[in-house]
Amino acid sequence: MLTRRHLRIKVFQALYAYAYDPQRGLIKAEKQLRQSIDEIYRLYLYDLAALVLIHRFAKERIEVNRQKRLPSQEDLNPNLRFVENRFLSWLERNPRFKQEVEDLHIKFGDEKELIRKIFREFLEDERYQLYMEADHNDLKEDRKLVKYLYGTYLAENEDLHEVYEERNMFWSDDLDAAQAMVVKTITSFDSKREQESALIPLIKNQEDLDFALKLFRISVNEGDKFESKILAKAEHWEGDRLAAIDQVLMKMALAELVTFNQIPVKVTLNEYIELAKQYSTRRSGQFVNGILDKLQQEMTDAGEIRKIGRGLL
Repeated sequence: MLTRRHLRIKVFQALYAYAYDPQRGLIKAEKQLRQSIDEIYRLYLYDLAALVLIHRFAKERIEVNRQKRLPSQEDLNPNLRFVENRFLSWLERNPRFKQEVEDLHIKFGDEKELIRKIFREFLEDERYQLYMEADHNDLKEDRKLVKYLYGTYLAENEDLHEVYEERNMFWSDDLDAAQAMVVKTITSFDSKREQESALIPLIKNQEDLDFALKLFRISVNEGDKFESKILAKAEHWEGDRLAAIDQVLMKMALAELVTFNQIPVKVTLNEYIELAKQYSTRRSGQFVNGILDKLQQEMTDAGEIRKIGRGLL
């Protein structure tokens, strides 16, 4: 499920887009923000679907070998350990997974050949071969192999990332979130309690979604006021010379500081400093840190920032 940092990133992307096209209006922009958050779940399903596709290729391979004109003993009596992998078998037959794949149109077209290529490479992997040859066969080993397959052959595959980015240009920023959900799905699976095993929900609770939507709304509605405060502290910088990304992030930070009274000041400042380092210029982290530190002190003294609880300032 998404962390608050992932949600901040989605809000930042939505605010940045809104800054260049405010004519869309706030309601439509909020709807698009919600859709962009939901899209992370589609990415999660795509990664799971890739695992299922590899599992199907393995079963197809066994059937093709059995149908040979002169099949070998190995062809007729194949090693079924991988095709009987507990996690992959559960995922492929999981009714909720099937339904969501259908409802959200999760499918690989020509990209199936990329997944088939990955499958062939995996067959040559020593870890796969040791798994197939091992005498011991339990759930722990099944999960361990799937995590290895996913982490080594799918999560880090640049060609697959390009496929995803063709579907959604923002998915490059969402990979970490979706991948964390896939890994948690694998590690939390229990074959003895299949009915209780489940796909990972995108949002932990309604409070997290409300956080994102409210952060977006306050950043827009109070944006002009926050911009005036920022420019007053940004000595020697004209408004149009400030990096647009820095402005958006600082407005977000101020919106969070004045709105969410149970989030510690230090947490908020650190989050936006890190986002500035990640998305803006080389020196943005230091610049954003300096401006926000001055503003939060001034706004706290003026009573604009009020925190509830000990140690939150």
